Amino acid sequence: MKDFQALLMQHMNKHQLLQTGDKVLIGCSGGIDSMVLLYFLNSIKADLGISVAAVHVDHMLRGEESDKDRLFTEKIAKQWGIECFSRAIPIPAILEKKGGNKQQVCRTERYSYFLEVMKQTGATKFATAHHADDQLETILMSGVRGSLQDGSFGMLASRPFGNGRLIRPLLAVVKEQISAYAKSLNIPYREDSSNAEATYTRNRLRQNVLPLLKEENSKVSQHFVELAEDMQQDQQFLQELAQQKLQQLIRIENDQIVLSAKSFRVEAHALQKRMVLLLLNYLYNPKQVPLTRQLVEQMREMMQSSSGTVFLHLPQHYIAIRQYDTVLLGRQSREPVTDPEPINITADWTPVYGGRRYKVVPTVQQEQSENLATWYFQAPKNANFFLRSRKPGDRILLTGMNHPKKLSRLMIDEKIPVPMRESWPVITTDKNELLLVPGLRSSALVSRQKRDGDNWVLIEQLLYNENKEY
Repeated sequence: MKDFQALLMQHMNKHQLLQTGDKVLIGCSGGIDSMVLLYFLNSIKADLGISVAAVHVDHMLRGEESDKDRLFTEKIAKQWGIECFSRAIPIPAILEKKGGNKQQVCRTERYSYFLEVMKQTGATKFATAHHADDQLETILMSGVRGSLQDGSFGMLASRPFGNGRLIRPLLAVVKEQISAYAKSLNIPYREDSSNAEATYTRNRLRQNVLPLLKEENSKVSQHFVELAEDMQQDQQFLQELAQQKLQQLIRIENDQIVLSAKSFRVEAHALQKRMVLLLLNYLYNPKQVPLTRQLVEQMREMMQSSSGTVFLHLPQHYIAIRQYDTVLLGRQSREPVTDPEPINITADWTPVYGGRRYKVVPTVQQEQSENLATWYFQAPKNANFFLRSRKPGDRILLTGMNHPKKLSRLMIDEKIPVPMRESWPVITTDKNELLLVPGLRSSALVSRQKRDGDNWVLIEQLLYNENKEY
């Protein structure tokens, strides 16, 4: 018994799980693990200068059995002089109404209630009864699911929870030690019949795999706890470094995450994987959308080049696009894209289009002003000019060329991202002669310097650049 208590105290001191003045709320199912934890913390509360309370949730999944678990927990807590909070949560009704994974729904509802009680009582710590065998099972389950790459390796001894912290004082001991402690002190508890159901992955691992591992080495669970602690320290360092690197790489434009593929791939492989996970976490909650190794690797692979265009469809209608070196992540638009009506360019300013506005006036009416770009050209006095989106078949005559060039080819040469090409503006005459492709190239028909015969001037005023006002 003394060895058991010494192991727990050593573990709690090592991880600084409890401090004088802590109010500890203990998740108590009525099973042997949580009853031992409740008994132990209650027995040392005076020595540590802490207070303890219990909290129990009845998921209403096992009828009379789970109701008796609740009554049992309340009864024993009262006998030990411990305040106990409890609630019956109708999980079957919630599942029928909303659907979802039963275990996940149970956990969500349960922990929501735990947070509620923590806030109500002012508890600073929430203690769970996970032990070393649970840690081994958790790591094995993550390996089976292929989710070990998500930045965590097993359960943490302590982590933020609500306005306090969640702590796991029993991670230093295994089930056999807990059972022996309970037997030596006659600690009462109830068995949960669902723990024997082979429908749950964790139960199958507990019944079939753990005994084989313990035959090889009786201390395998403790070794995995030590391994988890080492891995978690390494993970924390790499995660913080990846966060720093990513913050330097990304920017937000029009509700999209934008970064350079070249800047991404110069980082170490270990950081790339973590940066991808962080990027995906910006988009949605990974607890609701499983982030598989395949998805992470697909994201990483698409950024290993800066040529061509690659699309990667992500869960929940998100998309990742790499257009040459530029990577964009955001939600796919579900609205149909419609081309705006052509805008007639006159001596009055056009509406703002792509951060710019335009007017065309006879050269004799030109006014000099700063922050304006001008192009001179020759056209009939009664000509009309238009600002419109690009159309299939558009061609532009470039300086030094004998024949017009396809605008689609020009955009490929200029590495314009595919989604931007269709709506890229052009300025034309009423004969569909392209004068200017704003922000890209001007036609050989116009000149920045006035020439003999030029009788019109196209004037551009740049109001916005990369979504920042001038």
